[in-house]
Amino acid sequence: MTRTLTSALSEREVDPDTVHHTLRYYLSERLDDPTTEEMRAELARGWGPDFAADLDRLAADPLLLENAALLVLSGAWDEPDQAERILRIAADAKAKLPVIEIGIISVAAMYGLYLLRTGGIRRSRRTTIRRGDGSFEERETVDYADPLGPIAALTRFLGRVQPPP
Repeated sequence: MTRTLTSALSEREVDPDTVHHTLRYYLSERLDDPTTEEMRAELARGWGPDFAADLDRLAADPLLLENAALLVLSGAWDEPDQAERILRIAADAKAKLPVIEIGIISVAAMYGLYLLRTGGIRRSRRTTIRRGDGSFEERETVDYADPLGPIAALTRFLGRVQPPP
């Protein structure tokens, strides 16, 4: 039976603050530690004119922020080695839980959503092709994530009619 992100986090009694910190640390580790300013600049270019208003709404709603963080983390959960990585980061975040400003967390959440939508976070899987002669070949297939459905639902919470481009 495959564990889900939420069941694994529940087993470890990971609270919403730790989920927020896990997201920030995960994006930092996976994306070579982009600064908040770099994330904001890319969001301003790619999210659209409602970027600042959406960011304010995300920062003001703890449940929406937690759901955004979980959505971004779940986008990587099924990738090879990413579940273990997320759980390790969550354990580290739970152990130290430094104070990170809500504005930084909300930028990270929105940036993660933007990357999921635009394919900035990719999914890859390895397959092994076995031949009749006993030889085999390994192939890596890369799919760029485009979970339009969940992001569309989340943007409806933000009051947008359509998800960002």
